[in-house]
Amino acid sequence: MKRTILAPAILALVLSGCGPSDPKKPEGGLMLGLRAIFAFKACTDKLEQRFGLTKVVGVTSNDMNPIQVGPPGNWDVKFTADVTEEESGRVTRYTGVCHVRRDKPTTLDASFVKEVKAGGDVVRRVRPG
Repeated sequence: MKRTILAPAILALVLSGCGPSDPKKPEGGLMLGLRAIFAFKACTDKLEQRFGLTKVVGVTSNDMNPIQVGPPGNWDVKFTADVTEEESGRVTRYTGVCHVRRDKPTTLDASFVKEVKAGGDVVRRVRPG
């Protein structure tokens, strides 16, 4: 079953409590929830830029695997996501890793997998470089 990525991020924020902000201690729930929301937005923006997508109105995923790397607050989130563009309604699938760091901007390593649903008159058949 597919689920919206934003819903778990918001749920994490709502259910979380405040925690310590010391980089040597694990992050508290509120900070982790906020980081998840900002990471989602940053990764979506990077997908739009890298693959020339029009405004994204939906991202769904049934394959997300967050792995803590290094100190607390540093995560690599492996994903496969279907992205829906607003203007055309095109749905395209991407796979990759979103690198979330406490002390650095979020980065993204992703690749185009396939077009799930064509949108408008243009069909995306070639993997963007």
